[in-house]
Amino acid sequence: MSHFYSERYSRLESPIHLWEPRVRIISLFVLTISLAMTSSIRQATAGLMISFCLVLISRLPLSHVVRFMKWPAIFLLPLAIIVPFTAGGDKIVMPFLSSSDIAPSSQGIILGILLLTRGLSAAIVALVIVSTAPFTMTIRALEDLGLPDSLAQLFLFTYRYVFLLSDQLNTMSRSMKSKGFVKRSDLKTLRVLAMVLTMLFIRSYERALGVYYSMLSRGYSGELTGSDRCKIKCKDFAKSLLVVGAAFGICVL
Repeated sequence: MSHFYSERYSRLESPIHLWEPRVRIISLFVLTISLAMTSSIRQATAGLMISFCLVLISRLPLSHVVRFMKWPAIFLLPLAIIVPFTAGGDKIVMPFLSSSDIAPSSQGIILGILLLTRGLSAAIVALVIVSTAPFTMTIRALEDLGLPDSLAQLFLFTYRYVFLLSDQLNTMSRSMKSKGFVKRSDLKTLRVLAMVLTMLFIRSYERALGVYYSMLSRGYSGELTGSDRCKIKCKDFAKSLLVVGAAFGICVL
């Protein structure tokens, strides 16, 4: 698959992977909240360092991290560039700018760096959450923490079949290219793409109906049965104390 696949490294044997899912989610969520509440560059930098330490401890490949982090960076970089010119504060005089009204402010530059740093830190922690356990195990843990059962099933089935639909769309695209179809900015291309999407929706509906009838024939009654949950051990609480302590340290830094 060419897209980002979060479960690719979910079976590693790192301390983060072996952490009980429910405790891990709560602890890393507390850390994410503390990262989002940082109000100084020193706090945000400390949070970014802690996030990278989590990546190193989880043994996730840097290529996997970079592949994921390009999307938060694409969203945050324009914000970090625009904020210095729109936020109030002391303007920085630049010789190549004829007017000081469009000059960046020192407070705006600090705010832009702060938004970029804490946004990347929170994104790295989110990556650690979703990449260090199978998606099914993560949803099961969220269900134990209070996520409604119907919503948990929706997430599980969506994650399971969205890749199949993506592969089917790629197959249809290759089939059209083999028949000489070339995308252009005209009405004919728009009509063809509309028919392709219609066929994809019809096939997805037929697949969902077939899966539902298959589940009914196997005794599905509205609830998914699963394996026994993992037991929380003392070492899981020790890891939580370290992470929550780091979150508290960021807040009081």
